[in-house]
Amino acid sequence: MTGACDPQAACPVCATPDQQSDFCAVCGWQLQDGPVLGELTARDLEVAGAALRAAGHAWDIRAAALSARGPEGVGRVAEVIRGGPPGRDEKKPPGIASADLGIPSGRGDLLDDLHQGHFKELSFVEFTADGLHMIRVTIGEAGIPLQNDAGSMAWHLVVPEFDSDEDVCRFQLAGGIGTLPHVDRGEFDAAVLEWLKACLPGVPDPPVVLLRPPPGWELLERAAAAVWEARVSRVELHAGSAELTEGIPDRRTTADAVRRLVRTLPLLADHTLLLARADRDTGAVHPHSHVLFPAGSRLAPGATETAEVTVHGGVTGRDALYLPVLAGVPAADGTGAPPVSMHQIEVGALEPARLTFVLRGPGEVDLVTPGAPAARTPGGRRDPATVDVPGLLSSLPRRIVRPPRLELFFTVELSGAEQAETEERLTFVRDVAALLARRDRAGTAIRVGVVGHYDHTVYESRLAKEGILLQAPVSARPPAALPAALDGWSHARRRQDAVSSLEDALWEVARLAAEGLAAAEDPGAADVRRVVLIVARRPPAPARQHGLVPACPRGKDWRTALGLLHFYRFQVMTRADPAAGPPPPDQSGSKAREYVDEAWELLGADGVFRPGADPAAAVVQSLAPPWGVEGPDCPLAFAVPLV
Repeated sequence: MTGACDPQAACPVCATPDQQSDFCAVCGWQLQDGPVLGELTARDLEVAGAALRAAGHAWDIRAAALSARGPEGVGRVAEVIRGGPPGRDEKKPPGIASADLGIPSGRGDLLDDLHQGHFKELSFVEFTADGLHMIRVTIGEAGIPLQNDAGSMAWHLVVPEFDSDEDVCRFQLAGGIGTLPHVDRGEFDAAVLEWLKACLPGVPDPPVVLLRPPPGWELLERAAAAVWEARVSRVELHAGSAELTEGIPDRRTTADAVRRLVRTLPLLADHTLLLARADRDTGAVHPHSHVLFPAGSRLAPGATETAEVTVHGGVTGRDALYLPVLAGVPAADGTGAPPVSMHQIEVGALEPARLTFVLRGPGEVDLVTPGAPAARTPGGRRDPATVDVPGLLSSLPRRIVRPPRLELFFTVELSGAEQAETEERLTFVRDVAALLARRDRAGTAIRVGVVGHYDHTVYESRLAKEGILLQAPVSARPPAALPAALDGWSHARRRQDAVSSLEDALWEVARLAAEGLAAAEDPGAADVRRVVLIVARRPPAPARQHGLVPACPRGKDWRTALGLLHFYRFQVMTRADPAAGPPPPDQSGSKAREYVDEAWELLGADGVFRPGADPAAAVVQSLAPPWGVEGPDCPLAFAVPLV
């Protein structure tokens, strides 16, 4: 016979034992041939030996190429390849196909049985280049899968014959023989089964999900086949490494592969976002559970699902609000709904934030992006085990006290040395209105009006009508509607430096205030703050001429208008930039300066803001009545806006 070996012995190329055919089932080497006449000649033996050496070299080259991680491990493996490292002209080894292990592919039946409570735990087994792995999965509270390592070990601890060099060990696991001491396949099978027996739970017929090894890794596939052939348990096969490329089995861990499978289980409980909600009438604060992903939701393999929700900041704009995601709805004391994830987000006071949550599987919900510019996530995701839901609920404030309503009138000087001067004042008014609108999105708690005024002797632009003292007044309205009412307002060049027609504007505000009070159900209501904010450079004209300061041509007294506004419970404040510098040296100029200083002092007795020093946000902070909180600041975001 011309065969290379006894068919009952191990294959001389790949070391696979117990061959039952003329050709090796693994590498294809011809183990025996038909009978021939006479003895083998030296030439026959030389040819057969050369063929065997070439086949062994090719087999090792295949294993080396498959197991290589990078240039750093190539040298050590090249030293042990039969026939030496490959030459430049050698053909690249052919692609590797996955072996038929004879194990039925699983459809997830065992995983579903675990989820439905048919057994308490399910073991996932995988053989990879870095070791033997077992991940045990149980179903915890609210149907959330829990997984833990149940005895993973490195190969050299289970099979001592493997080389201590990691790259050479990988070469052996890929089937390489080389010039190394032989790893007996039978002893290998026995060691794998001994490890499996030690790690499996001590229950009759424990269920196992076996993750398919990467194709071409001869000993990894052999280990999986040994588990199946031993019939030690109920076994399903899943494509554990199907997502890997180029057959390299260390792009992810076994725990990752198991997590990918259990993520396809349905949700047994609603996954909810814990928020706060304030009663519209009483202000009492209660917890509120917003359902992000309802019970029964189920993901396809590798898929995710998203949910968007708008949350709202509290009244203080605290540094960080908590966003706990729970499995279920907690009881009044905070128990009964295990935490899934915890996030933190910074949101401005009373500001909204559009958030996107992603479901990756039961018990896995992440905040992927804060959608509003005012929101950011300083703390990221926290360990759910550290979430104290009862503590969060016990620290909710008892009540949110709504502020008084605000009624604000501006007077705006529309004459200036240049149009930019007037435009700066109008921009300030628009900015204040926009910020107030963000505090009162419903337009019911804040009302804003405005009166624009010019000079008494008016030298108007070509677009303005001659003789106009005031722009058509804008009555009180929601702040969001105010900017549009200012679009048609025009600038006029200032022709005198002493005074403007501010007194006419103050009388017009008093008239609008009187009309508003007459229409109010409760004119004396204490829950309304009323403010007039004067935005100007020059003071009003006196009723009678004051030295060089000209009188109001219509004889209107701004002091009387100021007293009337105080009678209507208005606070009068100024945002003025009067001419500065030393007083004029002459007596008449000095008296004029005294008048200007006295007028601004009286008009600003309730509050003074300075252009350049007090931006619109600071003015709004001062004007808007503060909210009240009975108890601690709310640690949770609100489900609906407070305003």
